[in-house]
Amino acid sequence: MKSLRELFRIGKGPSSSHTMGPDNAARIYAKRHPEAKSFEVTLYGSLAATGKGHMTDVAIIDVLSKIAPVNIVWQPKIFLPFSMRPTTIWDSLSSAY
Repeated sequence: MKSLRELFRIGKGPSSSHTMGPDNAARIYAKRHPEAKSFEVTLYGSLAATGKGHMTDVAIIDVLSKIAPVNIVWQPKIFLPFSMRPTTIWDSLSSAY
């Protein structure tokens, strides 16, 4: 079980809800794809609409750029059950074959 300090910690930017989740997702994705040549992260809905002001992009780039270059795609008018979709060059190549 996670401690309260792990669940409720101060994140980057003025809205921790817009940085903590994406930061955590980026860390998980980075761990699964350490061989990536580049990352493209598409942000949807409210994460895309307010992400720059809330530093969502900074949280993601801080994690993934340690492995490879990162491109953020903003899709504020598209609302999905999830708000972030990371992909790697490796994902694109493997799905083509």
